[in-house]
Amino acid sequence: MDNNKKYKGLVAFDLDHTLLDHNTWKITPSAMDGIEMLKQNGYLVAIASGRDMKNLMSIKYLREVNPDALIHMNGTMVELRDRVLMDRCMDKELLKRVLDFCEKEQLPIGARIDEIDYFCHPDKVLSFDAGYYGVDFKRHFDDPEKLLKLPTRALAYYGDRDGGRELQYEFPELKVMMFSKNFGADVVEAEYSKAEGIKRLCVHFGISLEDTYAFGDSLNDLEMLEKVKVGIAMGNAVEETKKSADYVTDDIDKDGISKALKHFGLI
Repeated sequence: MDNNKKYKGLVAFDLDHTLLDHNTWKITPSAMDGIEMLKQNGYLVAIASGRDMKNLMSIKYLREVNPDALIHMNGTMVELRDRVLMDRCMDKELLKRVLDFCEKEQLPIGARIDEIDYFCHPDKVLSFDAGYYGVDFKRHFDDPEKLLKLPTRALAYYGDRDGGRELQYEFPELKVMMFSKNFGADVVEAEYSKAEGIKRLCVHFGISLEDTYAFGDSLNDLEMLEKVKVGIAMGNAVEETKKSADYVTDDIDKDGISKALKHFGLI
């Protein structure tokens, strides 16, 4: 990547329920067309996701979009096409306390690293997959304590909102961000977020925050939509996200991204 390239601005996209339609498990074609036009028009395109976008479940979508930059695991890792800009692993002492608490309270939490799932209460993870995704991910579980010796950047909690609140209350040094169906959450150290990842990219490329846009649907998108100049919520977004956005576009399956890009004159 040419780090001296001057971009008109930055446009960041969440993946799930924003670019990726879970009804089809495909990225909306009109969104892909819009992304290609954005690149041609001189905008830096970034994926900003809670996922590890380089694992086997996600990398095909990363390759399809081929963004200029990647903010994944909720901002704990920021990458350009040719190098890592920032990488933060969770404090091991904090991680140990979280794992012990969740094991005791029967809260399913953990992470997938190198296609192995390290989770407390894996039976509840499988129930979550069936109810939330409706997909069998063919998980291979191992001892979650092994996360203490692995590069663990973010955690996934697979339970209801009450459990998420319990976890947030017990660990104020964490950020617990519920998924769009209020079941399951992304969990990272409180100072990291998609918004902070966008700030790092702007500093690196000399892009003004006045020229930033972001699309999202869930609670882990709230800070991102609030910090950019124009935060755009999908029509299918949760209500909290819509209230925090500057603009609400149409649903993912009704060309919401394409319509908003045209509305703001980006394409």
